[in-house]
Amino acid sequence: MLYCLQDAGLARTAHLAVERTSIYNYELTDNALKTWVRLRQASEAMEKVLITDLDKQGTTPEQIDVLAVVDAATKPPTPGQLSKYLFREQHSVSGQLSRMWRGGLVKKTRQKADQRVVKITVTPKGKELLAQTKKTGMGQARELVAAALSEKELAEFDKLLKKVRDKALEKLGQKAEKLPEGFDVERFGGGLGVGQQLEG
Repeated sequence: MLYCLQDAGLARTAHLAVERTSIYNYELTDNALKTWVRLRQASEAMEKVLITDLDKQGTTPEQIDVLAVVDAATKPPTPGQLSKYLFREQHSVSGQLSRMWRGGLVKKTRQKADQRVVKITVTPKGKELLAQTKKTGMGQARELVAAALSEKELAEFDKLLKKVRDKALEKLGQKAEKLPEGFDVERFGGGLGVGQQLEG
């Protein structure tokens, strides 16, 4: 499943939060294309729900993602390591971190042995924001999915999504890897019962 007023993406957040748009059922004869459209629609709809809720608290899903991942890392990660956890480009993550640093949500520490290496930690302000919004963000996402699908359906859906994800990664010359040992999955789940499902 992961947010500061200086975030450049907040303008998009506010726009999405207030704009009411229609969504249509595209009953395509091509089942593969129809499934792709459904996945996009479901993702966009859930994202809007989260953005609307988090916007009220002055944050974004992207910021909560960063805070949750850094908080769950047993050792402070570098921006490069963080970009791998988030599956985002490093320059994008670096820009996000700079905005969050200016907002007092994260701290950047240069290593004495090598000044080029920067480690990221969550500040008390960032921890407070994470505690306030984790239930709204990750908890809301969990509730949306759990309300729509049974446990049996969730298990099957997870297998199917992994197959689609892995095929897309194959096209990129990549593959999903096991999380490093220095990542506390249960802490990332935040006691919401989502830790095990997030692996793989």
